[in-house]
Amino acid sequence: MIRPRLSKVASGTRLTTDLVNDIINRTEYAADLLRQYKLTAGNEMYVEPHYDGTRVSYLQPVAGGATPTQPISPAYRIVGVAVVAGVDRGFVYDGPTFTDIIYPGSSSTLARGIDGSNIVGSATVGGFQRGFLYDGSTFTNINYPGATATAALGIDGSNIVGGANIGGNRGFLYNGSTFTAINYPGSVATQTVGIDGSNIVGFTQLAGGIIKGFLYNGSTFTDIVYPGAVGTIAYGIDGSNIVGFANLGAAGKGFLYNGSTFTDIIYPGAFSTAAYGINGLNIVGGASDGFISKGFLYNGSTFTDIIYPDSVGTLAYGIG
Repeated sequence: MIRPRLSKVASGTRLTTDLVNDIINRTEYAADLLRQYKLTAGNEMYVEPHYDGTRVSYLQPVAGGATPTQPISPAYRIVGVAVVAGVDRGFVYDGPTFTDIIYPGSSSTLARGIDGSNIVGSATVGGFQRGFLYDGSTFTNINYPGATATAALGIDGSNIVGGANIGGNRGFLYNGSTFTAINYPGSVATQTVGIDGSNIVGFTQLAGGIIKGFLYNGSTFTDIVYPGAVGTIAYGIDGSNIVGFANLGAAGKGFLYNGSTFTDIIYPGAFSTAAYGINGLNIVGGASDGFISKGFLYNGSTFTDIIYPDSVGTLAYGIG
């Protein structure tokens, strides 16, 4: 997609959040295209994107325009869950290597969201589900006050979203010190799953069992409903792009939604596909043939399998 040109901004103009986010999205979009096509800029620069939590790309000088054999860092890191010997374990995957994420003393660990070096998820300890933030060495508990269960599902900077069971499921935004409840008006249950800047996506259950996705900007809920679906779930967001899952009754399909148009994401030969996370042009998710599930990375044209060794099921939830 060719993006329209931005208007020039006069010196001293205060930049809006939308404009800053648009600039970030354009930078990521261009960097990812350059990476995919391995473009060399003239004879002096090799271009490789680098996502480190600050969303900054870098240009690596190379004498004579030669392509470096070792990029400075992976273009992406993916988090997810694998079932091994009947037990859920979280993981982070950087392309060639899986690294376990296992909460100490837990019977189950789920890694759900990633931003830079920070990963969020949930763990079951002594029958109690707690959310966590993991920085690569230390787990920090995230427990919604008064809840019987908490799950941290998405992260952007210092802000974390998730769900808590407190006389019913409610979504929340947590900034490191304060929980803010997020409840879709008139809902039976609300779950907040993905966050990008001030925008949050998730899903809600209404009376009668109706499930619909939503986009929440801090004050207003906007419905996300896949045409003809009996239920829609919005899982991930990056800029104006949202990914999720549409329940079509007999099966389901993943989707990419840009605010006006739904584009199907269907793993070849799969019975059901779900898109869970998005970063730039890259989407992660899970596909099932009705018996086993596999994670995947999708770049808009090609699916690449993500399968944890010796697992009976793998799901890729977040990409950073």
